[in-house]
Amino acid sequence: MSSEARDEANRAAREHLERTKERLASGRERLRRLHQSIDDTNRHLETISDWIEETERTLDEERKRRSASGG
Repeated sequence: MSSEARDEANRAAREHLERTKERLASGRERLRRLHQSIDDTNRHLETISDWIEETERTLDEERKRRSASGG
């Protein structure tokens, strides 16, 4: 392999490595954003679950009150 061919191969390898590093960094950032979105969704679902439980308790109390009063 000539010196020029070796230099060209090394340049191509460096460029490929740099693009790979950039794609890896981009992928890590995307994963970080996805994890944040999942965490946000889980917190939202927890608040919805709490609201549903509270609503069920309130409705149950209202049903018992109406049943006790003959309504």
